[in-house]
Amino acid sequence: MREKESTAAALTDRGKPDEPRDDEPDRVAARRIAGVWIERLQGYHDHRGSLVPFFDPASPFWKQPVVHGYLITVRPGRIKGWGLHRRQADRYFVLSGDLRTVLHDAREDSPTKGAFCEIHFTDGHPGLLLIPPGVWHATQNWGESLGRIANFPTVRFDPRDPDKERVDPRSGTIPFDWSLRDG
Repeated sequence: MREKESTAAALTDRGKPDEPRDDEPDRVAARRIAGVWIERLQGYHDHRGSLVPFFDPASPFWKQPVVHGYLITVRPGRIKGWGLHRRQADRYFVLSGDLRTVLHDAREDSPTKGAFCEIHFTDGHPGLLLIPPGVWHATQNWGESLGRIANFPTVRFDPRDPDKERVDPRSGTIPFDWSLRDG
């Protein structure tokens, strides 16, 4: 009898099992904020290197024309953000690095106002991420190498009227805990 009791106690101490899912974890996470799109990219890899297709004009991700593009880097141990655009959507192609991009919906008229969403990328799992206008976003490099993101925003950058608001990620203005936890 004691053995059954200790087994039951051990199971209780383990916590709860994961909830069942009908969809990929990325898509489940992306649905937390209206208008967010995540797509993992599959490539072709061999001893010579890799080929990873990322642009397909037939994909809904690219439904708005490509009008501008630039490279973003995030150094190991650093956080780039929080940033927000009022007019443009960001279309990230996360190329490399161990990166966590966190989104926070600040849109007054959004059904997901106040929600957070975290998407993790690694060298082995690059992807596309669409960030709608009005959504705060920041990227943390939790790895040991430089993270690289190519951005193809939906509006061309105008230095005379930059569509960018910034908040220090550690200011507490946006209530997010940047520590990484196991478990």
